[in-house]
Amino acid sequence: MHQEQLLTADYIESQIGNVIEYYIRWEFEEDPFYGKARIKGLVEDDSGSLKIICDVIEGSDLEQAFEQEEVFMYSDHHPIYTGQLPDLYSANWVNTDGKKKRQIFIAPPNENAKEFAISQTNSKVIVKRIY
Repeated sequence: MHQEQLLTADYIESQIGNVIEYYIRWEFEEDPFYGKARIKGLVEDDSGSLKIICDVIEGSDLEQAFEQEEVFMYSDHHPIYTGQLPDLYSANWVNTDGKKKRQIFIAPPNENAKEFAISQTNSKVIVKRIY
């Protein structure tokens, strides 16, 4: 089991100067959001919201996150987690229209990745762990 926690202002302040890994848990058809950033600090924007100041090393732009009820959220209102990224999988299958499809996803906790991908695609699917 990977250790994870929600991204909070307290955690950001404790990590100033450090590189952190961050991600959201995404559903099967959503685009992945994860990355690494060197944390510089927090600042209040014009509307009084806390914003993260950082240098993104790779992945998605953490500076677009906003704080809601003491947890940082991505623009689509998914909470952001920090910690080692969970296992990533790639699913490949042929859609009912004959087109090849590929999706990267995180399997839900305690669920088999291949069975999860089959339930999402209703197709025979090839699943590979990629991270």
